[in-house]
Amino acid sequence: MQFNRTWGPLTVGGDARAAIAGLILLALLLNLGFWQLGRAGEKAALEARWEARSALPAITPQAMLEQVAHGETDQWVDRAVRWEGRFRAREYLLLDNRIHRGQVGYHLIALVEMQDLLIPVNLGWLPGDPSRRTLPEPALPSEPLVIEGRAYVPAGNPLLMQKPLPPHSLPAVVQTLYWDDWAATLSELTGRLVLPYEIRIAPESPVALKAEWPVVNQSPSKHIGYAVQWFAMAVVLVVIGVLRMTNVRDLVRGARAK
Repeated sequence: MQFNRTWGPLTVGGDARAAIAGLILLALLLNLGFWQLGRAGEKAALEARWEARSALPAITPQAMLEQVAHGETDQWVDRAVRWEGRFRAREYLLLDNRIHRGQVGYHLIALVEMQDLLIPVNLGWLPGDPSRRTLPEPALPSEPLVIEGRAYVPAGNPLLMQKPLPPHSLPAVVQTLYWDDWAATLSELTGRLVLPYEIRIAPESPVALKAEWPVVNQSPSKHIGYAVQWFAMAVVLVVIGVLRMTNVRDLVRGARAK
């Protein structure tokens, strides 16, 4: 289906279906560019929050629990947490399929005892058996230790076909962590209240494994770079469309000839 329109010296014409397809593609490219800019803003906000809360004093798990009861979760995300606790030898989770420098392994999530409360502490990455026949058996310290780390809450829930079932015994291998639904089950298994949030161990802690915790998985500058690429592709598409469907090139040549 062809169309042809004239506005003074300017003529626009061509295949209507190709024009519609080009407009849809242009809208998609622009949408991707603005989405990347939005992601850059979100990552910049996360980095700013991290920096701001790095200057705040450490809080205790009890203080976190009190704020949770009052619905004030956002107040302690990324905050430093410090307390004295004791590891329990067989009470831990292995978070499966964690990659470190190309090698598959696990994150070790230990349930650290503090009075009547258990705090999930991610000690970092440990290697797994490449053949998947055996599981690592970490040796956790038995003496009380001062634990330091940061409160961690994922930016969003993982996209899953169905919610994973909580472990029925400990230790256990899990594919993801779903504290909101698991805390009650883990409390029944251990006989103690379980904090429904994760503490990521400080990398300099003597009990830390390979504890590398990037603030964001991609920097704001990378997202801005991706946005520039999408916008550049949109500009190229517009230029191609103008050259193919209008007489702008002839008008420019005529103006130069004069």
